[in-house]
Amino acid sequence: MNGFTKDALRKQTGTQLAGLCLLLVAGCNTSGSGPSPTAGSVRSSGTTAPTDLQLLCASKTAEELEITDGNVLPVSSAPSGENAYQVNLTFTEGQAVCIIDETGTVQSINKV
Repeated sequence: MNGFTKDALRKQTGTQLAGLCLLLVAGCNTSGSGPSPTAGSVRSSGTTAPTDLQLLCASKTAEELEITDGNVLPVSSAPSGENAYQVNLTFTEGQAVCIIDETGTVQSINKV
């Protein structure tokens, strides 16, 4: 039997398998590697509307557009003028844009 016993073969196979798994896991480590985000990329360091204002926009949009399934979700936001934000929303039937000021007053809602 070529000088190997069944136990020796099992041990060697187990060791090889463990080594392979370790290499796979090490290859998946992405901390600190790869390029850093550039300006204009998703989630770059821009100013966004506070979460409470985004959710208020979503709620008011659902009311105004009579969206009954409750699936109006903010997908992005950005400053709009001096003291307001534009909140881009998505829902089952399409998309909408909501303009809300810093005090929580919705200035406009438009289906796009």
